[in-house]
Amino acid sequence: MQLLAAARNFVVDDDAERHRGGRWRYFIAAALIVVATCLGYFWSSMPDSRNLSLVFFGAILLAGMWLGKSAALFAALLAFLSYNFFLIEPQFSLQFAPADFLAFASFLIGAVLVGGLSGRLSDRARDATDRLRDLTVLFEASRDLSRAVAPQDAADRVVRHLEQGGCSAAIWLGDVASLRLASVSLERRDVAAQWSQEMEAFLASNRKDDVREHCWLLRLETGERVLGAVAIWTAEGARTITPDQRWIEAVLELGAVAIDRARLIAEVADATIVMEKEGLRTALLSSLSHDLRTPISTILASATSLQEHDAHFDAETRREMLETIQDESERLNRYVANLLEMTRLESGVLQVRSVLIDPGEALASALERVAPRLKGRCVSRAFHTAGERIFVDPVLIEQALVNLLENAISHTPSGSTILVSAVREHANIVLAVEDEGPGIPQADLARVFDKFFRGRSDRRTGAGVGLGLSVSRGLVESFGGDVRAFSPANSGRGTRMEVRLPVHPAMEPVE
Repeated sequence: MQLLAAARNFVVDDDAERHRGGRWRYFIAAALIVVATCLGYFWSSMPDSRNLSLVFFGAILLAGMWLGKSAALFAALLAFLSYNFFLIEPQFSLQFAPADFLAFASFLIGAVLVGGLSGRLSDRARDATDRLRDLTVLFEASRDLSRAVAPQDAADRVVRHLEQGGCSAAIWLGDVASLRLASVSLERRDVAAQWSQEMEAFLASNRKDDVREHCWLLRLETGERVLGAVAIWTAEGARTITPDQRWIEAVLELGAVAIDRARLIAEVADATIVMEKEGLRTALLSSLSHDLRTPISTILASATSLQEHDAHFDAETRREMLETIQDESERLNRYVANLLEMTRLESGVLQVRSVLIDPGEALASALERVAPRLKGRCVSRAFHTAGERIFVDPVLIEQALVNLLENAISHTPSGSTILVSAVREHANIVLAVEDEGPGIPQADLARVFDKFFRGRSDRRTGAGVGLGLSVSRGLVESFGGDVRAFSPANSGRGTRMEVRLPVHPAMEPVE
């Protein structure tokens, strides 16, 4: 990979480090040959001793299994010299009879083959173990990085895994104009703070990497996208795996993908918020342009007719037109009031002045306000809260109940009955409005309190902008209560809206 091609110039090579730090292996190999020589010398003093070379082959085989290929070959050469010097006539001399040349050559070839093969197998087994360990650690790193949901979190996880591998690191995110230190190892915090300008200059140079004294700088990128820059320092101490080029390369690749994915998640979340706000704005404008047009048009038509043709209308017609103007004006006023209440609720400037009131009186006051709009509908009252009190704002709770009553009026035909009740259930007062309308489809029941939501029947009849129930829920929740909708309410028809408000502690009986 071009991005990390200079790693070999900075990171300590695993094999070279093993050879430099593993000189003890050659001393152990020599010790094995010394032991084999002593055993062979003792064996040669016994009568009818044979096959002294097998002792050396055993030592060479152990050296290959324990110490690796290079140590095994060293042991093979040392065994050849020791065997010739100590055990073969003339002793204590490297000379040998010409007739023994073939035997010595066979011994040397056999020793090299045994040592080389056993050492090679041992090295491969050790490499396979190291690779499996590396893959396990990288797999755990991949799983950990996949859980990052923010670029900052992903950068912290990358630094942590580099520290576990034996490197300390610092990560800067952004481009040259907006580069910022996102994460750094604790022991490099003071140093990294002084490197910000260096990292900006490094990114501006468009170099893939830069090797400094005890530090390696490189660009953090995925594909053609530059995510930032990384500084890596060697670190002392315990580590899970050797920090070689391939391991660092894999961790940084995983980290770049995790950071880019977290960045995309953040961008998608921001875009979703913008889309939701735009959707609400579009819904509001659509509702205002469509639903407010009807009352305005009706008011304008009635007023214009009265102004231009008043002489042609009798008293009854003029009265009906004036009633129409009044009804549509009140309807328009309700729409605007709900819009204002929703704005106050969402902006957090709603001022609540709560006092102890009788829940039945709140319902009665709401019924009095909607009485002119009942138009032939009957109201059945069932108030069973004598002596109970709720701690609410009288004006706001009345507005919430008026919205529920107007919703029932809008969805019931003339001549039907609307049941209004107030009862106590355990520690709550339940104020309910139940109508005999067609009811709410189960698919729409969970959304009836959402802003701008109107059911299919509402869209056909143009009943409101879809804010009344949403405003009621917001107002009731400001008092610590909640609103629920149930449909069908009775005999497979109708809707029941319930407002649940806690009984004020002052009204609870003392045990």
